[in-house]
Amino acid sequence: MIWIEIARFGKKLVEQGLTGSRFGNISVLTEDGIAITRTGSMLDEIDEEMVVLVERDRGCADDSIASCETPVHRAIYRRTDARAVIHTHSPYAVALSLLEDVVVPIDSEGIAFLGEMPVVDGPFGSEKLASAVSEALMNHRACIARGHGVFARGDDLRDAYITASMAEHSSKIRYLVVWGRGSPKD
Repeated sequence: MIWIEIARFGKKLVEQGLTGSRFGNISVLTEDGIAITRTGSMLDEIDEEMVVLVERDRGCADDSIASCETPVHRAIYRRTDARAVIHTHSPYAVALSLLEDVVVPIDSEGIAFLGEMPVVDGPFGSEKLASAVSEALMNHRACIARGHGVFARGDDLRDAYITASMAEHSSKIRYLVVWGRGSPKD
């Protein structure tokens, strides 16, 4: 029952301030397709009805009730070896995406385990965003959609959660150090 795992990590995302309850989405690649949160789900209140199964390789009828980011998740699974994807609207990562084109961690954990996070463009749920995110995640663990949020991939939900958490932590440290005293050009 994959929805229980999705619910567990949805609650953790909100509790840790990695996203607001009504923002973001979670998916897991299964043998039968992609289990993904429904549009409008509150991530800290997910139940069995809030997770739907969609086709892995093409659109399907349940896309209409699945997260609007389903095309992005689908593209990630097509182009990477990800088994789970978490999308957050993490505040520091979103802020940095409006200031920088690549977020380069300066904290030791971010440097060692995360690496740089490309900032990509495209309207949410669009094929343009799906292409940009999936391209970025071919060589990175996380990327940030400009003004929108983090997409983190993993071997499982725990791995994707750790990556999403590191992305926000590294973004916060970078923001406070680099931008906290004003523009780097000041």
